[in-house]
Amino acid sequence: MKNNILLICLAVVLFSCEKQDQLQNAGQILNKIKAEAAPDKREAIFDVSFAKSRDGIIVRGETDLPQAKAALLSELSKNEYVVTDSLVVLPDEKSDSLNWGLVTISVCNLRSLPSHDAELASQALLGTPVRVFKKQSNWYLVQTPDKYISWVDSAALFLLSKQRFDNWRKQAKMIYLPSFGLATEPNSGKPVTDLVAGCILQFMEKSGKDCLLSMPDRRLLQVPLADVEDFEIWKKRAVPSVSEISKTAELFMGRPYLWGGTSAKGADCSGFTKMVYFLNGIILARDASLQFRHGEKITEEQGWKDLQEGDLVFFGRKATNEKPARATHVGYYLGNSEFIHASGFVRVNSFDSAKENFYNRKIDFLGGRRIINSLGSDGIVKVSDHPWY
Repeated sequence: MKNNILLICLAVVLFSCEKQDQLQNAGQILNKIKAEAAPDKREAIFDVSFAKSRDGIIVRGETDLPQAKAALLSELSKNEYVVTDSLVVLPDEKSDSLNWGLVTISVCNLRSLPSHDAELASQALLGTPVRVFKKQSNWYLVQTPDKYISWVDSAALFLLSKQRFDNWRKQAKMIYLPSFGLATEPNSGKPVTDLVAGCILQFMEKSGKDCLLSMPDRRLLQVPLADVEDFEIWKKRAVPSVSEISKTAELFMGRPYLWGGTSAKGADCSGFTKMVYFLNGIILARDASLQFRHGEKITEEQGWKDLQEGDLVFFGRKATNEKPARATHVGYYLGNSEFIHASGFVRVNSFDSAKENFYNRKIDFLGGRRIINSLGSDGIVKVSDHPWY
């Protein structure tokens, strides 16, 4: 009798160990696919875990990458796993699903979690198209055209089906050009909303020196015709020279630093560089550490003297044997040793220690990235080439 009990206990232990080994091996497969398909959770959803089942393993969680899901299930099958698939692909692709949206306020706040007291992760401007993944309470998990994933308050979003979103893409639109402005009702002149540079609105008609526009939620407004430009013409225009881009950057001198900000009202370091390039028809990745991954490299060994006007310049933690370099700050190089960046407020500093505006911060220079030579590459996309516009 004792021998039978011992054998049963031993079998249970061996079975448990075998199950644990299965989960560990499955985890290795998962990590490999995640590293290739979704290396950064700020730009892709691949929240996957495993659980034991009687016959094998349960794959559960959610992802916005159906091809990565297919690759994972295929690899597990090749390794003779019996899989129960509970991995949800976002968003729900039913024909009537409202999986697209347009920002309906001048500058909407994007949060790291679905709460007003959560970190301000980024911002999006009026008329920005977003992919809607799911809803939680009064918040939507969305992805902006720069691939960034965050939460937005439902009051700042107008939801659309895929068909209605495609119709919006075909409609005539205008882009707002001044840093700030106030749009008014066509007849009463009462305020409708504020606007900032980069806001996109549907064109209705011209009326003398004014332009009648429609917001995504169909509120009508008018602005001076001189303050807007045809969006199709704007986005298809040849990329401006770096000197023109530099002029855009200098327009924002003195604007306040705002963690998570990406607008004329206030920006953080990467939000500032992103805004400057967007107003010239180019979409950059959101954060400094993401922008650091893209573009033609100018190494730290080459030094700042190899930089050219228009390059992004990066600062942060240098690489070690244990960790890669990580950029925590970024600016825009103007030339002649000077760069403009958001640090407390938008200002110009110099790499030259002999100058009064020398950047004497205890933070390492990590090199630069040349943007203009890398248009069309990952993380550097012309607005005219982005499928959402």
